[in-house]
Formats: sequence, structure tokens, C-alpha cells
Amino acid sequence: MTRYILLITLIFFASINWATAQRPAPTGGCVQQADCYTFSYFGAMQMEEDLMQVQFGLQVNCDELAYVAFELPEGSEAAGSASVYHENAPDYRVRNGITSEQGPNEVETPFNAIQFNAKQNYSLSGGAIDTFTFNLTMADFEALSTMRVRATLRTGTNGNRNIVSQSRQVVFDLSACSPLEGPEACVIERDAAVFAFAGASDNGDGTTTVNLMIQNLTEEEVGTVSIQTEQTPEAISVAGMNNGNVYKTDNYQYKATVNQQENLITFDAQNTNGYSGGATDVFSIIVPNDLYELAPYFTMTISAGSSFESVGLNTISCEDELITPLPVELMSFEGKATQSGIALEWTTASEENNDRFEVERSQDGKSFEHIATVAGAGNSSTALAYSHTDKTAGAGLHYYRLKQVDFDGQFEYSKIVAVDNKITLAKARMEVFPNPATSNYVRVALQSQSNAHLKIMDRNGRTVYTQEVAAGSQEIQLSIPELSIPKGLYYVHMQDANEKQVQKLIIQ
Repeated sequence: MTRYILLITLIFFASINWATAQRPAPTGGCVQQADCYTFSYFGAMQMEEDLMQVQFGLQVNCDELAYVAFELPEGSEAAGSASVYHENAPDYRVRNGITSEQGPNEVETPFNAIQFNAKQNYSLSGGAIDTFTFNLTMADFEALSTMRVRATLRTGTNGNRNIVSQSRQVVFDLSACSPLEGPEACVIERDAAVFAFAGASDNGDGTTTVNLMIQNLTEEEVGTVSIQTEQTPEAISVAGMNNGNVYKTDNYQYKATVNQQENLITFDAQNTNGYSGGATDVFSIIVPNDLYELAPYFTMTISAGSSFESVGLNTISCEDELITPLPVELMSFEGKATQSGIALEWTTASEENNDRFEVERSQDGKSFEHIATVAGAGNSSTALAYSHTDKTAGAGLHYYRLKQVDFDGQFEYSKIVAVDNKITLAKARMEVFPNPATSNYVRVALQSQSNAHLKIMDRNGRTVYTQEVAAGSQEIQLSIPELSIPKGLYYVHMQDANEKQVQKLIIQ
């Protein structure tokens, strides 16, 4: 079941005055489906005393878009010259307030409108989404009790991509999607940002496209946006992502990365000039229908300069609801090739009903095999450190992951780490890890054919620890609390009959 909750550029709290004029009943909701088009009205906000800004979204699930037109009062134009909209929507040619007078590669709109015509080198198709923002005078906005929106496809018959077909038209009630307040307004306000749900649409293939809007209240431009979903065995993705993982909206461009292991989508800014000081953007992601219906909440995070803000937005209840935490909160998982084998280190911040960790290895990052089991702590509210050394790994690249198993048999997988094992006995070296040392233990891996002497010296040359090492020893574990040395820089020396080795050690 697809759910639609009213929307949004209503992001905008007490300081923004929303239009409240009484208008007819909605004519289809704030998200409307018409064949292969999904039209979304994101709402309207007052920018100045006599200026309203409206924003729409359009998803095209079939052939290329030729144009989309938004109704204006007869004889009026969108506020501001057409050149303004050319700058804000560079992939489109804009015709502002034209009913007829069809020009080259353009078509007639049967009503007065601002029309966005896709340029020849731009394609909006195959599930891609664009947002369209324009301004109206207050008088024009109030004169439009409803707004018609019309989209037309561009086909490629006879080598001419400009032939158009399959026009579809929907009608929006402008006031229905711009309420002043109330439970329909799915918005969460924070000091540095405002987060909002901007509608969802069923794609008809077992997935739902969810539109999430973020307003940046800081004066710094957005650097990164991330969206995380609840755990799901099915893939999540970005709607409308182009080649090279480029995600473009009306005004901004990002590099999108999808981490299926952590159900995390990250948008790294490539061009977010102007995304500051109250500017907004919409991020559209595709999730399985089951996930959207059973766990419709998304952890949304934004960073802008030194500012960082995060919420857990439930798109059904519109409450701040974080993703259900895993029984075991894994802080880190790292691997390093040593001459004793591949050393794996991981730490947990807390544990609940944690029976064990199963260490799994893969040669291709896809097919994993169980190689070891490490007992869990059961229940813990303090940080704990774990380790395992894979002494059977040969040379080459290896992939590892942890399978955390509860007492009742339920399990979760960690992220995957890749370790390139280049160490051979012929070039055996002493290895100190983890380094920097942030847990209670530090390990020294070595491969000595004779008895050796190990010592640790501080930066002033004073010896703070010594130990004799028997021939054939492969690893020594040292307790940092038992060493009774302060945080800082140290040097680990190992001298055997053949050579002397020295490595830096940083204790944090």
C-alpha cells in the first residue's frame, strides 16, 4: 500500500507565512500518477511580501521528456525574467507565459504557462526525477485555486528526437499541499536544518520512490547529505542517478554512493553553490515496498561547513524516530596483513544478547566461508575490543566480514573489509597493531628464527618496557594499562641474532 503524506516546501516554520486561502477539495493529492509520469507538488512558501515560490517534482519512467508546463493566470508570467529560470534549470529552455507561438523544437501548451523544454543533450527518462521551482506574485498565486501541469514525451522517429507524443495532464489544489500547520505537515525542525517528507509513489515493480527534502539553515553550503534505511535484504538505490553515480537536481549536483551493507546512501557535493541560507533540495531514493510499509523511517543527516544535523524521520507518523539500533553496536572493524597472518580487530560500543561473532572470508567479496568463531560478551554497555588472526590466508587480496549472532539465532552482517596480504617469510617484518592504539591492547607480530629482545622506549630514549621473546614466536599481546605509560609517541625495538627492527607506536 502506497502512502502519501502532505508535503512540504513547508519546511518552513513560524517565520514563513504559508498561503491559507480556502480553495476547492484536492483534485488528486500532492503526488499524482499519470501513465509513466509521477507528478509531485512540494508546496509553496512566501519569499517576500508580494512573492510566492512554488516547487514541483516530475519523475519520468519511460521515454525522454520533451517539456513540462505549469499553469499561470491568463496574461501573466512567472515572476522574474525567463533568464532567471534558464540559470536555475540549465538543462531546459524556458518559455515564460506563452500560450501559443510555437517555436523551433517547441510545442504549444493549451493554457498560459511557464514551460520547461528539455535541451537536445539532456534526457529525463527511465525513472529520473527533476525538480522545478518558479515564483509567482501573491496576486497570481491567489488567483490560481488550482494549477494544471502538463508533460509531454519526446520520441525519436525518423532520426528526429523532437517529435513529441503522449501528453499527460494533472491538476493540483495549491492550498491542499501547503497547510500552515497540522499533522499532515511531515516536517522536523532543527537548529541547522529542517527535514521533511515530500511524498512517495509506488513504481509498480515492488519498489517505492520516496522524496525527502532538506532545508539548510546555515550560511555554509552543503557538503554531504546521507540517508539511511532500516536493514533489508533487498537493494536500495537512488532515483534518477546518471552515469558515474551523478545525482542532479534542479540547482545542485552530487556524487551518490550506495552502501548496501549498511543500507546507507551518501550524496557528496560536487556543485552545491547557493545551497545555504534557507535553500532547499529534494533527494529521491528507491526502497522495497515491504521496507516502506513496515519500517517507513529514514535517518537523514546533513553537513554544512562545521555544522552537522541529523534526524530519524518517520514518514507515516512524521515523528523523529531513529532506525531501530542493532543488538550490537559495532564501532569499528579493521584488518591488517602481518607476518603472523591477517589481523582482524573490531570494537563494540554496546551489546545486547550477543552470543558470538563468526568471522567469514572471501576471495571475491561475494562468496564467503566461515573461518573462525569468537565468543561475544552477551550484554554490555561499555566499549569492548575483539580480535582474530587469520593464519591460513595466503598471499593476495582477501575480504572479511563479521556475522554477529544473537542467542536466539538472529544475526546481522558487518561491513566488508579488504586486506591485501603482501607479507612473505622472506621479507618478514615486525608489525605493531592497532596503531594508533585506541583500545586496551596492542599486539606485536614477528617472525624470528632465534631468541629476540623486545623493548619499548619513549621519545626521550627511556626504556619503559622490556621482554625476552622465544624463537618461533609469532605474536605478543601487551596490555596498555599494565604497561602504565601515558598517552603519546613510543618506539618498539626488536633485536634478534640477525637484525634490529624499530617501529613507531602511538598510544591514544
